[in-house]
Amino acid sequence: MIRILSPVDKIEEVKQVIEAGADELYCGLLTADWHNKYIAGSVNRRPGGKANFTTIGELKSCVSIARSYDTPIYLTLNEHYYIKEQYPFILDIVQKATEMGVNALIVSDLALLLTLRQMKVDTKIVISTGGHTFNSEAVRFYQNLGASRIILPRHLSIEEIKDIRVSVKDVELEVFIFNSRCPNIDGFCTFQHGLADESLELLHKNACMLTYDISVGADVDAHMDQVSLERQQIWQMIHVDDYPCGACAIYEFKEMGITSLKIVGRGNPTTRKIADVTFIRSLFDFLETEKPTKDQFRKVTRKLYNKIYKRPCRIPMCYYPEVLI
Repeated sequence: MIRILSPVDKIEEVKQVIEAGADELYCGLLTADWHNKYIAGSVNRRPGGKANFTTIGELKSCVSIARSYDTPIYLTLNEHYYIKEQYPFILDIVQKATEMGVNALIVSDLALLLTLRQMKVDTKIVISTGGHTFNSEAVRFYQNLGASRIILPRHLSIEEIKDIRVSVKDVELEVFIFNSRCPNIDGFCTFQHGLADESLELLHKNACMLTYDISVGADVDAHMDQVSLERQQIWQMIHVDDYPCGACAIYEFKEMGITSLKIVGRGNPTTRKIADVTFIRSLFDFLETEKPTKDQFRKVTRKLYNKIYKRPCRIPMCYYPEVLI
């Protein structure tokens, strides 16, 4: 059974998103000690403000509520790299988080992964999309270093994900399903990730929305070259957070045995998180109880998306546009 992974960043919303249908939760922690010293950088690729818990006490309360529902909660420590002087902060967080019962640590930095392995940290390790796991060999690489789940990059196609699942069956795989369909490759990106609507113009017009020229650096099919260029031109005109969705692909992900579907949205309002979880849970229930055909499932998914988010299904905003073509 596929699990729904939801973000949380406020104590009062933990209960609400679980009761809306979330099977797992993930969150970030950005304390004043870190923020005051490294104000321009985050410990987990989300800046301060609404995207993180800000104290160990808040995180502990979150874990306590989640555990009362028997719901796992994962902590993000997924910056691409850290400098040596930051490790005392990070390892202090690791110690306190594991002691309070955080179920997993989400990491990107290979040096941090090796440090956790050397310390024999007895907590589940999840490799972030920042680990840029493009194929089954990369999955095995991380698996050999102690990772038990891999979050696959959001630019992979359904067929690429399927190939990885077929090649590596004894590791959990997580894929993106909703919000922030970034056109870039997370593992190569050095921007801070933040969500904001038009009311916060400077954050809304973030670096991810800058126009730039791209070219294909490998000897590939001319048609695919053109597709890549056209896709980039489309993304330059549409905001990355304009309700992107991959829900139509749930049908395929269930068939191939994907472990978890990730809803992006640390920093989003609680009402949005609840709506997102409710949307995906409704589709799970429909798939399980009605046993629809693939076409029937797609039709219901698009109709429900339109009803909840007040906008039509759009190919440019699809995580997996091949399901719509």
